[in-house]
Amino acid sequence: MAAVDKYSRDRDATPPADVTVLRVPSDDVAVTWLLLAGGGAGLGVAVYLLRDWALSLAWLPFRPVLVTLDEIADSWGAWGLVALVALGAGVGAAFASDWQSKQPRLEVTRDEVVVAYAKGVRRYRRADVREALHEGGALVLLAADGTDLARVSTEVAARDLAAAFRAHGYVWTETSPGA
Repeated sequence: MAAVDKYSRDRDATPPADVTVLRVPSDDVAVTWLLLAGGGAGLGVAVYLLRDWALSLAWLPFRPVLVTLDEIADSWGAWGLVALVALGAGVGAAFASDWQSKQPRLEVTRDEVVVAYAKGVRRYRRADVREALHEGGALVLLAADGTDLARVSTEVAARDLAAAFRAHGYVWTETSPGA
């Protein structure tokens, strides 16, 4: 279930009592960070253990990168393994950070829908939103003429989106009107 809380961009401001905030659950965020950073660290161990075999192959993509990593591992001794694990974990963490920065925070009230990203905020007035639906991993807000007012990729579950929009009186459609 999506994390639902009372949240405000201004820490000192009191959010409206009738706002529902949806975002990717913190458990999902933690698992993503763990898998990507842990997978990167595991890849660092694999590179350390398999580098001699990989370099013996006649054809190898990214050979210069592997040669550089092999030189680091050889010259640093046991610290080479630590360096490769740290490098792998760092690359995995960078991917997790990028993924997390692309996840929107959705605020639904009777008057508007707010889509907030790390770099900006978009507001959609209630009068402009004819209906809302979940399609292909995205929240879709339809304008009065049936065109997409907004299409927001999100990993918030469709059932959580539906509950939030219905609770604030929006029309929620289970399938796309054009389908």
